[in-house]
Amino acid sequence: MPMKPFNHLSILLAGCLALAATAQAQSFVNFEARQTSPVRLSPDGSRLFAVNTPDARVSVFDVSSPFNPILIAEIPVGVDPVSVNPLNNDEAWVVNEVSDSVSIVSVSRRVVTDTLYVKDEPADVVFANGRAFVTAARKNQIVVFDIATRALLASIPVFGENPRALAVNTNGTRVYAAFALSGNRTTLIPPDLAPPQPTAGMSAGLPPPPQVGLIVDATDPAWSGVIQYTMPDNDVVEIDTASLAVTRYFPRVGTVNMGIAVRPNSGDLYVANQDARNLTRFEPVLNGFFVTNQVSRINITSGAVTRFDLNAGFHPTTFTLENKTNALAQPVAMAFGPSGSFYYVAAFGSDRVARVDANSGAISARIDLCPTAPGSVADPRNKRGPRGLAIRPGSALYVLNRLANTISVVSLGTESVVREIPIGSHDPTPAVIRNGRGFLYDAKVSGNGTVSCASCHIDSDMDMLAWDLGDPQGTLATNVTVLPQFAFTNTSVFHPMKGPMTTQTLRGLKGMDPLHWRGDRSNFFHFIGAFSSLLGGPGLSGSDMRDYTNYINTIVFQANPNLNLDRTYPTAFAGGNPRAGFTNFTVTQYAPGLSCNTCHALPTGTARFIIPAAALEESQDFKIPHLRNMYQKIHFTRTPGAQSIGGFGFVHDGMDPDLITFLSRPVFQTFSQPAAAGIRSNINAFVMCLDTGIAPSVGYARTLVATNVNTASLSNDWTLLETQATALTNCNLIVKGTVDGQLRGFVYQPAFNNYRPNTTNLPAMTRTQLRAKILAGDTLTVMGVPIGSGTRLGIDRNEDGVLDGDTPVPALRILAGNNAAVVAWSTNASNFLLEAAATIPPASWKAETSLRGRVGGEFTVTNSPATTNRFFRLREL
Repeated sequence: MPMKPFNHLSILLAGCLALAATAQAQSFVNFEARQTSPVRLSPDGSRLFAVNTPDARVSVFDVSSPFNPILIAEIPVGVDPVSVNPLNNDEAWVVNEVSDSVSIVSVSRRVVTDTLYVKDEPADVVFANGRAFVTAARKNQIVVFDIATRALLASIPVFGENPRALAVNTNGTRVYAAFALSGNRTTLIPPDLAPPQPTAGMSAGLPPPPQVGLIVDATDPAWSGVIQYTMPDNDVVEIDTASLAVTRYFPRVGTVNMGIAVRPNSGDLYVANQDARNLTRFEPVLNGFFVTNQVSRINITSGAVTRFDLNAGFHPTTFTLENKTNALAQPVAMAFGPSGSFYYVAAFGSDRVARVDANSGAISARIDLCPTAPGSVADPRNKRGPRGLAIRPGSALYVLNRLANTISVVSLGTESVVREIPIGSHDPTPAVIRNGRGFLYDAKVSGNGTVSCASCHIDSDMDMLAWDLGDPQGTLATNVTVLPQFAFTNTSVFHPMKGPMTTQTLRGLKGMDPLHWRGDRSNFFHFIGAFSSLLGGPGLSGSDMRDYTNYINTIVFQANPNLNLDRTYPTAFAGGNPRAGFTNFTVTQYAPGLSCNTCHALPTGTARFIIPAAALEESQDFKIPHLRNMYQKIHFTRTPGAQSIGGFGFVHDGMDPDLITFLSRPVFQTFSQPAAAGIRSNINAFVMCLDTGIAPSVGYARTLVATNVNTASLSNDWTLLETQATALTNCNLIVKGTVDGQLRGFVYQPAFNNYRPNTTNLPAMTRTQLRAKILAGDTLTVMGVPIGSGTRLGIDRNEDGVLDGDTPVPALRILAGNNAAVVAWSTNASNFLLEAAATIPPASWKAETSLRGRVGGEFTVTNSPATTNRFFRLREL
């Protein structure tokens, strides 16, 4: 490789590091991780496991008294845990989206005992036939491990977009995965083959609309001459747990499939989903009703699909206040009662849970979760956001609320909330996120309560679809763009009938103004009009929109999984050389004075200018888009006879299936020539690996025990993480686990090449000393975390300046009890109250102190000098 490209590469890396430093200025970095199955009961129903996503922990509750969950353990896991599944009362598997891992935890030991690496963006885990099945959502794979040995058995490719939620049939012979972003068989007719836009009803005085593409059903016979590929539209996949073979796919279930459950007795599948109405053209027609919120039943024998609209009878123009009061938006999770006659479904966008008849789809109850927003009342700042359900038959339903980071305890007898408790003893979510996040997800700010921004921007990201949100009754808009490097000023006039545009992500928007494909929104605040024009609501106040904007600016991309762990570019990827591609991107000119980097300026891939239509050989002016998530758009093909997962690819309308096709356009002159095939492949490979501003070492973890600490792979990874932390711009490095049997945390100090502990009672330790402790029987997990978060995640959880190990253990105050209770406590509790008091113990009773200092746990109270132990349950005040 010539020296000059490497000099440019250094400039690129410097830019990426600066971008990362900006994104990670705070100790809390918002990846807006997508919870899938965040709460589950242990097999015997006595313990409840819940992920504390913002605090990178899993919480364990004793629910032997179902309406009074007692927090007995908080165990640090990977970055942004999104799902948990307990194998038994002591062992649970926790899926960490940002860490690309599964943390296997022991409740009794309060530590991670093993870490399994699963790329990319793992989402859920279930157990069947002695095996653990994990969805690798971004890789479109199901990864299988042996439960006992933890050995990797298979990585099963599946033909569908973004598998997340999992379910197991009643006898454990089949596992089912729902494709979260499966699409709906819609695709694009390119502009040169599409008919002109309809002008009937267009406002007088508007010029002719631009020639644009057309969104169609891929099976529409009218377009069979153009669409020569097929789209199976797979929504659920079935896998044999013995052979690990894909046995069936189930199509036409829904567009965005977030939750899946198996019905007891019948074995039928039920999928909580949305169905997009993107075949319907124009924003005024879609106003307030652009998705259908539903649950689909799949007959497990025939595969037949029956859809149940959760808002049946709503009419786009005549909905009533009662409709809005009862609306159920963005269904995400389900839980069946033991008889299988009914299920509960969580409506994430509506802050309510509904009880639904499994046969008819009739809704018999709606349970509001937010006391400040009953019925049709909207209160985005206090939105709960129900994301997971766990049912304890005959007593309670536990609802995990993503946005509030709480658990609502619902009585099955009264179908009402009897208690709401925090998931953990600490929530680090900053106020800027809490104050603005609800405006993305709250469907109650829409006109009829059924849609929100997140109906398309799923978890702040994309739905992988295109929409035609033009407005024939709209007006022309003007935007002036200055291109100083060309001494050129461009005045863009935007026609309101803009044609199909693919949904863009809301991640990484800070500093990317102007926004939208055409740059017709000067900044995010400019989207305030969409709350009435598209959502059909009354709109937001200026202060509400400012809070929403500030929250959006906190969301960052995860690391590009195609980069090497040390943040270098590979030499071979997708048929090209990314390092050579960097040179082709930044130096090689496709026309005099023009390279890719001229417009797609690194590190983000955009100079943010609006380019005239003529220069692009398009019918409209377009803003130069960033390139940081291009690797997520690769599952569309136009190859005749091929099957395509998605219906849309690259550029504004999704017309191009890959970047090689895009670079073959005549506008790219020398790049478009047959002789430049290698250059196109290299540039494609480079863009597929483009640094997002977050280092791949963020979240990467290895668990070290005596039997593996001396292995080369573990030692090399530990060294890699130290090197990445020493760079000061890639990650911080923390260590969690036990030292001399005591729970400890550490943060790596590159300047001293040692590890600072979570207590002032211990000196800093070297890696050699930590290794010796591991060889003596301790268990430690080393993990890269975002820059700025090492102290919080490693040694000072609440950032109060008092290290976690120095926080005093509160004294226990026993008021009363019976002989069937258990004491539980945590290190930050200031007082306790005994639950279910029956008798007052004699004054001679005393609390043992042998377990003091542990974070949560069971505490024995003995009747001295008698030998009989009695147990008490206490609740923190």
